[in-house]
Amino acid sequence: MNPILLIFDNSRFAELIRFVLTTAGLKIELLADPLAIFEKVQEINPAIIIMDIFLKNIDGLYLLERLYSVKEFTKIPVFIVSSRNEPLAVFDALERGAADYLAAPINEDMLIEKVNKLLKTN
Repeated sequence: MNPILLIFDNSRFAELIRFVLTTAGLKIELLADPLAIFEKVQEINPAIIIMDIFLKNIDGLYLLERLYSVKEFTKIPVFIVSSRNEPLAVFDALERGAADYLAAPINEDMLIEKVNKLLKTN
């Protein structure tokens, strides 16, 4: 199975998600520089991208739109995991094409359940 790509500025948050998902038996790749997303996606062809809205140097929702502007990337589900918990943020992310949204604090079981669901539909 292709790896899951994590894109987060907060390294502690990224490590927590990586730990939870690798413990569940999933292969994870971390990307610290969100501006390198296009090269990384071409390199590893991720099964899912899990990312935050708050990223260094770029807005996560704008990055989502840019990613989906490339035809061959539109089939990769993007799962937003963020500390932003307002209904409008969730709506905005889903309107821009996000496959799912999970707000912090993270429920580990729910995270694994949502990731597994996306893996089955992909």
